[in-house]
Amino acid sequence: MTMTTGTFLPFHFQTLDSAIELLLPYGEQRQQLRIHEIGNEWFGREEKRFSHSLPESEINLLNTLAGESCLVSNAMLEVLFLAEMYQAITDGKYTPLLYKEQPSLTHMPAPASQSWRVNPMTKSVMLPEHTYIHLQGLDKSWSLKRLTDYLKKTLSISRGRLLSQGDVTVWGPSSPEQEPWMIGIQNPWKENIKLGAIVMPEGALSTYSPLEDRIDPDSDSGSDVLQCTVAGQDLVACHVWARLLGSLGLEAGLSLLAKRSDACEAIVLTKQDELHYYGRETSLGHRWLDLQIDQYHFSDGHKKDVDSFT
Repeated sequence: MTMTTGTFLPFHFQTLDSAIELLLPYGEQRQQLRIHEIGNEWFGREEKRFSHSLPESEINLLNTLAGESCLVSNAMLEVLFLAEMYQAITDGKYTPLLYKEQPSLTHMPAPASQSWRVNPMTKSVMLPEHTYIHLQGLDKSWSLKRLTDYLKKTLSISRGRLLSQGDVTVWGPSSPEQEPWMIGIQNPWKENIKLGAIVMPEGALSTYSPLEDRIDPDSDSGSDVLQCTVAGQDLVACHVWARLLGSLGLEAGLSLLAKRSDACEAIVLTKQDELHYYGRETSLGHRWLDLQIDQYHFSDGHKKDVDSFT
């Protein structure tokens, strides 16, 4: 994934699981040291909460104490409520609660009848016995979104871009001339070749491939999707839908997206090397550029049942 950077100052942060890049205008260099401190503190704190690679992290403690009540932070409560919301929105297809199957490497979703219990008075959570939580990257996209809000609203930084792996969020114009951001979508078949680009004055996108799934490398066996990119206004929503499109497959994924979201658009590359577009017809050539689309699935409000997945 590539994008225009203009005259921006880059800031780089590193966690155990990912690299993060933040671009801010050169005109705000006076905040450079403060931004470095804020970023290192921010991602270090979130890593201690949500990283499965840190034995002492909050999420690992919660999983270890499955069947018992565990005190959690406000941030953990917020993310767990968000996970419950997306589980409901996606008809249970997003499943952050999994069964512990040892020594098997299979990760089985817990049934909808099982869920964690939250005591808001004591700020504690209890997982069902023999289960554990894996947020599947929702926590990372939430962290990026929250940091973006902090930079915009608290520090009053007028424009910028935040990137971590396949998740991107932008705000404000990309140049003093008020130009929007242009983000290139990488072709997974060919290095240095782009599938196309998206123009974004503000918003977010998430790119996901089932082949990169860290939970279960074989989880893409039933999916015909090689890579998908979802664009919208909310980074967490884009991340969740990109992951579901990749894991459910083209037909089931687009059907659910059309049913449950009217704020996202997507391009999906299948293993048969077919590029599918889902979104408003008016976005083509205006928002999405240079795409060689094989099949269109329009979601325009003035159109109805124009694609085969409704």
